[in-house]
Amino acid sequence: MNKPGSPRHLLLVLSMYVIAALFYGGVLSISQREWAKVSLPDYFIGELPRVFLDYGLKLLFTIPIWYLLFVRLRHWSLVRRVSLHIILLPLFIVIWQSVYYAISDAVDIGRLRDSGQVWDTYIGTLFYLVQFGIFHAYAYYRDLQQQRIREIQLRELAVKSELTALKAQLNPHFLYNVFNTISASVPPAQERTRELLADLADLFRYQLQASRTDEATVRDEINFVQKYLDLEKARFGDRLRVQFNVADEVLDCLLPPMLLQPLVENSVRHGISSRIDGGEVHVSIHRQQDELRIEIADTGVGMNNSTETGNGVGLTNTRLRLEKMYGTELVITENQPHGVVVRFAVPVKGKAGTQRYKETKETRREPLFTS
Repeated sequence: MNKPGSPRHLLLVLSMYVIAALFYGGVLSISQREWAKVSLPDYFIGELPRVFLDYGLKLLFTIPIWYLLFVRLRHWSLVRRVSLHIILLPLFIVIWQSVYYAISDAVDIGRLRDSGQVWDTYIGTLFYLVQFGIFHAYAYYRDLQQQRIREIQLRELAVKSELTALKAQLNPHFLYNVFNTISASVPPAQERTRELLADLADLFRYQLQASRTDEATVRDEINFVQKYLDLEKARFGDRLRVQFNVADEVLDCLLPPMLLQPLVENSVRHGISSRIDGGEVHVSIHRQQDELRIEIADTGVGMNNSTETGNGVGLTNTRLRLEKMYGTELVITENQPHGVVVRFAVPVKGKAGTQRYKETKETRREPLFTS
């Protein structure tokens, strides 16, 4: 679908103005026929400079209003944008009339005067309402079409995911049970090994549950990410450092499952693993009005030396999910002094609380997907 401001849209708007100007000139010529001293065609041609000055100025003063409503304030609701016309319409009429009258008098091409000026006000107001009614209707139609396209793509993605999940269910479920069996057979003296096996079993259990649901709490997502990082820290040791900054008020909010872990894995694999001294992964989640602001930063090799700039599988999949589900973007920037920061926002869904999230033994062992 063509974007606003495309050549096709500009041509349609210009055509609307030309047709409106010619129609107005024709009606004006017919209405003045009785008093005109020249023929109707000659009178019509004589009126064209004034008519095109009139509608040319209307177009000129429409452009900044269109830009304000449909570009700068596009994220506003339709009701809020329409309400702005209460201020913009009088402003448009006053400025247009002042400039139009000044130019008309300066070049002596004639205009309505005295009580006749009320027709300029009336026709200008009517044209403003008609044109912006068309603009708003088209913008609403375009947004509706884009929403329908996203819904179709989401349904297709859901069907593919469901088929993939059905194929993959046997292995995670079997492996989850096997890991629990192995963990039970580990001697008490090797408690750390038992914990790692339990974390690995929980990872498989979470993936199995995630294939059967559309939403998980932030708490579950963070627990899952922690278990994944615990296993990575067993491999990297002190080279991998982790920091969480997650407000407890967002722990009951809902996210699509498996949304955070691929991004964290991308930071570890492509950012930190290749550094001799390792680095830090920082996960931050906070609420800002009606959005959850999520940030995953690392102090890895940075954007110039890794695939973190957007080609990684984790980033690609997450970007696609966010775009299709919420219409939001995954923003990737450089971290300072080195590394990458990945940011995105999703609408808030769920309950709120108060304190800060603390990483403890109890939270790491907390069951996943609890109700």
